[in-house]
Amino acid sequence: MTSVLVVGAHPDDEALGCGGTLRQHALGGDRLTAVFLTSGEAGGHGIEHPGQTREAEARAAARILGIAEVQFWHEPDGRLRARRAVVERLREVIAGTSASVVYAPHRADDHPDHSCAARIVAQAVAHAGRRVQVWHYEIWAPLACVDHVVDISAVLEDKLRAIRAYRSQCAVMRFDDAFAGLARYRGEMHSWPGGPYAEVFSAR
Repeated sequence: MTSVLVVGAHPDDEALGCGGTLRQHALGGDRLTAVFLTSGEAGGHGIEHPGQTREAEARAAARILGIAEVQFWHEPDGRLRARRAVVERLREVIAGTSASVVYAPHRADDHPDHSCAARIVAQAVAHAGRRVQVWHYEIWAPLACVDHVVDISAVLEDKLRAIRAYRSQCAVMRFDDAFAGLARYRGEMHSWPGGPYAEVFSAR
């Protein structure tokens, strides 16, 4: 069994960026932990109690994907910073879960919270004291360099169900359609001769 940690700046990052891959980890018997650095409270689109709503949605998505533990750290949405205390806290989670694989947004993502999350992960892993594989996923900006491709065709519907669990977000933008299209593109362009849907990752 592999211990897997996924880090998101906001609830929904995990489902959008690597939901299919996470589901395959869970089906393979791996233990998954998710850390959400913020609760996405700035992206509530006018709903009441947006942070609480998005946390509840994240728990629903976690049940679909098979994520065993979910943590919400309540850093400020839209103003995430790679503070020493946050880096150290993540290092402790990596040690406590014995995570050997970490998924995180990529460094060049257009959203500043996403790129900051990548920096936090890089600094925490650098001080982990052991080898940890970090795979960077794409959300707002496509990856320019692809180092790892995962065929998610068999679990695509689980990924889309997890995305749709974020009802507050999908009510404003059809993230399910958008990320089904991205997975189809990645499958066609990068997974051949594999299945038609894929997620891609960078090690950099």
